Amino acid sequence: MLKTITKPATLILALAAGALATAPAEAGGRGKEYFSQTYVMNKPMHGYEGRAGDYYCSYVRIPVHKMINGRMKVVAWTLQQHCY
Repeated sequence: MLKTITKPATLILALAAGALATAPAEAGGRGKEYFSQTYVMNKPMHGYEGRAGDYYCSYVRIPVHKMINGRMKVVAWTLQQHCY
């Protein structure tokens, strides 16, 4: 019975130590969220590039290729929007 008590207690202590280790970074104001969204469209579209409030946003357009009759053809576009 003692072994079943010590395993959860060890897990709880390890989780608490991990939470204390991350607390100073968040308290210093360095823990800003990162946002990322991916869209798949038929044609290339522009995302938002620039400052939005306290964040800087950028985007990447990536062509989606498919082999058709032995040739590579763009069949769709992936737009990845990142704000950090």
